[in-house]
Amino acid sequence: MKIVADKDIPGVEAAFTRFGELALIPGRDIRPEDLRNADALLVRTVTRVDAALLEGSSLRFVGSATSGTDHIDIDALAGASVHFCHAPGCNADAVDLL
Repeated sequence: MKIVADKDIPGVEAAFTRFGELALIPGRDIRPEDLRNADALLVRTVTRVDAALLEGSSLRFVGSATSGTDHIDIDALAGASVHFCHAPGCNADAVDLL
């Protein structure tokens, strides 16, 4: 399995290298050509995941290490039969500390 991931997701390398080939790319630099043979994409809010990014990809899964989905075109993912998961509540402890 090929996984393309934002290189700035904390712990991404330790967590995902055991699942296959991991390509680490700065989130702002992820392009459609990076996803041509990828099975999964892991992003943060700096990567806009939309129909243009998905064009020609073989993605089956997109995961966002964030609580929000403003950067994700959920309809485009559904139309391409790409599963999606994000992390609602992941920032709850940080908010509680304030």
